[in-house]
Amino acid sequence: MKILILGTGVIGTLYGHALSKHHEITHFVRENKFKLMNGKTIPYDIIDERNDKDHINTTGEYTYKCVTEITEDYDLIMLPVNTYQLEDALKTLAYKAPDAKYLIFTLNWNGTSEIDKYLKKDQYIMGYAGGGGTFKGDLLWGNVGNDITLGTVYEIQKPLLDATVKAFKSCGIEPEIPSNILHWLWIHNVGSSPLGVGLSKYSSLSDVLKDKKLVKMCFKAMCEGYKICERKGANLKEFPEVKMMSIPFFILYPMFRRNFEKNPIMQRYTAHAFKAIDEMKDNFKKMLQTGREFNINITNMEKLSELL
Repeated sequence: MKILILGTGVIGTLYGHALSKHHEITHFVRENKFKLMNGKTIPYDIIDERNDKDHINTTGEYTYKCVTEITEDYDLIMLPVNTYQLEDALKTLAYKAPDAKYLIFTLNWNGTSEIDKYLKKDQYIMGYAGGGGTFKGDLLWGNVGNDITLGTVYEIQKPLLDATVKAFKSCGIEPEIPSNILHWLWIHNVGSSPLGVGLSKYSSLSDVLKDKKLVKMCFKAMCEGYKICERKGANLKEFPEVKMMSIPFFILYPMFRRNFEKNPIMQRYTAHAFKAIDEMKDNFKKMLQTGREFNINITNMEKLSELL
């Protein structure tokens, strides 16, 4: 496949690297970044979950190939953007490549109306990354999962989904296909956004984890968010993370804290979360507004919103 990735951020670079062994990867950048990024080689330190446990820690280099205009056809254009950046990205790329196929690689809360303004239904599928991390100077410090989440909203999107699944499988990444990609994205959004608001109170994860009262409020806000998802049409029984929230807090809290303190993969996910706090706060505001419109009891979300 010839794949164009929007930008040179963490997710775009991780998947550019992961897919480049079997596909032709190009990054679309603004003109003011072209001279800086085109041909640039960066080092990486990646936990690569596609490998066996003895070879999971990998280091190496990745070289960017960049363009500022779309002058050729691509089999897929990947948009790994924050949700609040999606409309501007679609407006730009749909104008420059009106007939291209797109992977909308971001969270969602409001459905597809924003996407459908710019793309025909057969032009896109939706998904979410199975990796994360951050840049430490030029060093990409992250992890690539051996899975990602992909899905369709409309039946007409199935051929594009099949082709994209094949592309990822060829590189050792096994896509998970939920029964309803929008519901999956809403649930995943609820599982991260309240914590993002909580993270904004501190400058380090260790400080957040020590604030047991704040963590408890974030968990309760998630439970309220799941109820909002249910009112929006999601079947909560399909999502194990919802069931997990029924575990008593005195059991759940040490499990949660230990996972973030001891799990090196989770530490890289969290490093990415600190860079995405603005996105999580913005998504939380949308959830809060929906909860108010549904007249649902969202006491903890309201308390948490004081940190916005």
